[in-house]
Amino acid sequence: MKTFLTVKLVLVPFALFWALLALHQVGWAIGVGLALSLAGNAWRLWRRELFVLEAGGLALFLGLGGVWLAVPAVAAANALWLSFAGLSAISIVSLLARRPWTSDYSRAVHQDNAGTPQFFVVNAAITGLWAVLFAAIAACRYVGAPSELITAIVTVGALISIFGPKLAIRVVLQRLAASGETHRWPTPSFAEDDSADCDVAVIGAGIGGLTAAALLAEAGLKVKVFDQHVVAGGYCHSYLRKAHHLNKPVLYRFDAGPHDFSGVQPGGPFATLLRRLGVADRIVWERVTQSFHTAAGAIDVPVDWRDYVRVLGERFPASAAGIRSLFEEIKAIFDDMFSTAGNRGGIPGPPATIDELLAFPRAHPHAYRWMNRPFAELVAAHVQDPAVVAVIDGLAGYIGDGSEPPSCARMVPIFGYYFHGGYYPRGGSGVVADALVEAITARGGEVRLKTAVKQIVVDNGRAAGVVLANGETVRARAVVSNADLKRTLLELVPPEALPRGVRDDLAAAAPANSCFSVHLGVDFVPDLGPSTHLHAPMKLGIAMMSKCDASAAPPGHAILSLIALVPHDEARSWFPHEGGGNDWKEWRRSADYVRRKEEFGDRMIAAAETAIPGLSQHIVYRTDASPVTYARYDWASFGSIYGMSRAGQLKGSKTALRNLVIAGGGNIGAGVEAVVISGANAAETLVPGLLARARPVVSEPATATRRELTPA
Repeated sequence: MKTFLTVKLVLVPFALFWALLALHQVGWAIGVGLALSLAGNAWRLWRRELFVLEAGGLALFLGLGGVWLAVPAVAAANALWLSFAGLSAISIVSLLARRPWTSDYSRAVHQDNAGTPQFFVVNAAITGLWAVLFAAIAACRYVGAPSELITAIVTVGALISIFGPKLAIRVVLQRLAASGETHRWPTPSFAEDDSADCDVAVIGAGIGGLTAAALLAEAGLKVKVFDQHVVAGGYCHSYLRKAHHLNKPVLYRFDAGPHDFSGVQPGGPFATLLRRLGVADRIVWERVTQSFHTAAGAIDVPVDWRDYVRVLGERFPASAAGIRSLFEEIKAIFDDMFSTAGNRGGIPGPPATIDELLAFPRAHPHAYRWMNRPFAELVAAHVQDPAVVAVIDGLAGYIGDGSEPPSCARMVPIFGYYFHGGYYPRGGSGVVADALVEAITARGGEVRLKTAVKQIVVDNGRAAGVVLANGETVRARAVVSNADLKRTLLELVPPEALPRGVRDDLAAAAPANSCFSVHLGVDFVPDLGPSTHLHAPMKLGIAMMSKCDASAAPPGHAILSLIALVPHDEARSWFPHEGGGNDWKEWRRSADYVRRKEEFGDRMIAAAETAIPGLSQHIVYRTDASPVTYARYDWASFGSIYGMSRAGQLKGSKTALRNLVIAGGGNIGAGVEAVVISGANAAETLVPGLLARARPVVSEPATATRRELTPA
């Protein structure tokens, strides 16, 4: 209404113009309209504003004035319909310029949403409507149509202008909310059904699948989890290896994947989940400190992010102010992004209602402005020095190999490692999976290991259970897959159960990157922090978790994990061209594969020696893992460790097959905290409102050792 009244005031020059024309005072009509229009535009100029309708109106009156001076009779006969035709032309020109004239006035009323695509669409629609209405009135005036028809046209336009924008905004926002899901179908029913063996079957006991299973079991559903491996946790598990040193046996404990866990801060998603499930006290966390070895020298990251900003400012004084403002901006975006977690049991997510969507820009302006923009653009707005940018991007390897430049929505959460810290669970990453398994079984759920799933049962176009490798069929009302997304939909789901287009698109989509790792047991303790990021002579991550947990290695010894990301195109080259199943035994024993694997590992050790002099002389135990190794143990496409590439990720949890949802890297990307969120969202998809049932956690999330003030 306010916008409509504003426009009515702006049209006063036209109103007087039309009134004087009705009195047959053509000269006065044009003169008054021109004078008022000049005055209005002068005021806009003084305010350094340009409003399309008012500037166009001035041009229109100048044109009519020229016609009046040149041929008064023509002006007198045609001024009325020409004025409406001119307004229609102004509307069309503003649309072509992608600046609908109504947006000039509605921007003041809807300032928080003025930069959104939805704001443009709504104003383009209203401006387009008035272009048509003005043209219709011009035509009516030209042919002398009854005044009642013109009044009806104006009334319709007024009503739409008053009530249409709010309605249109809500429709657009509803579609925006719906666009967060690639597929949409109604929530399944979990009413009693004697034909079902369980309510939900979960494929894969990775952290995403275990999270979904635990939350669904807590909600009272009967849950069964199946995994082909001998241990739960997916990549998040630990394993022991024996060796001999000085004729004595030694034992090392390695982690298959994660070594640095985020989301463990008070109220963080992972900590909140563990506390909600009653297993937080099963895990003792040790702080992981970060170090970067760059061309600019070594940089040890302090525990407090503000101190890190100071350290970077001292190292790069010319960029100190930009570094400080950048981190402050990232912290504000981070806080905005996680602001919705309080009402979702600690799990961040999109605003739940249309009103919350409307309020989000004002309440959380930093996330609203930056979330969907490239992270590089945010960095460039503050710092330009390539050396500084390289350090700012230092943790980018936690989410990808750099082949897909990250958005702020992907990269900003990684800065949680600076703002709140990364942690390592004492006893190894496997204790995390064990805690979640305990939470599931305590609630009546079942976790079956060494139990592969070979097919998803489909009845009446819905996922209805699983068929195990031993031929057993387990009927369920819904299925959660924590398995590889491509293999889930292309191998486990019968081909006829999915639209061809869905299968073709997924077949063409690339998995995310794999990696190559070298796990070492050494007979000394390197002078190095728990997590070191080496930039040269090759990009390499060095994790020394025995620095956080001495039980991982014998006294005086240490464990080291060297990790190099392998882009998907390169990862493909590690596999035989055909066959191999899930084992590739013959290929793994071939001379070419063995030689390439050893040479790659040797290069990584040589690179690590630039940070750990003499490393190769202290190796007691060594084992290497190529993309083939990761594919063999996790059954992931080409050994992907981060799920799907961004282009191939699913939006939301729902797949094209009704009652089949996914949990894990297939829709959210890399990281334990990320797959916890994905698993929680999968559970919420099947049981809406489940997350909100928990009280928001604002206190310490776990009985954990947190070395906040000194490095671990």
